[in-house]
Amino acid sequence: MSFWSNLAELWKRWRDPSGAADRPAALRLFVAPLAPWPSWHPAKGPDGEPMMQVVIELEAVNRTDEDIRIVSARLRDHPALQTGFTVGPRGGPFAKDTPVPPHGRAHMVLMFFVMGRYYAPGQVFTDVVVLRDHAGRDHRLKVGIRGR
Repeated sequence: MSFWSNLAELWKRWRDPSGAADRPAALRLFVAPLAPWPSWHPAKGPDGEPMMQVVIELEAVNRTDEDIRIVSARLRDHPALQTGFTVGPRGGPFAKDTPVPPHGRAHMVLMFFVMGRYYAPGQVFTDVVVLRDHAGRDHRLKVGIRGR
């Protein structure tokens, strides 16, 4: 190493002794629920069996310098038979493969069809939404889901 590169390295360590500037952001994707609040509705499956349709609208904020593309969504405690989600700018076109832009925001709509009807109308339950991105990282959010 040259004198100047050593000096630059010493300066960098002196300015940031923890090395935080070299590490990726701990919270890469910030996710929060939007109104209308997460809710579930009674539904019926193809054979007439009782199901719950869970609808969750979220706002995602990307805190990195690269696109974050969500590839899957699931509920941790209530396995869904069918899952659907769309991502897009608020008020703009939505698609399943739209990324959350760098340092930008996106609106997400998640829909889950859960087998069985575990709760009375109007009852609230909690679960954790797990979003997986294109790099295999999981982003979690605990939500309260109200029955309609």
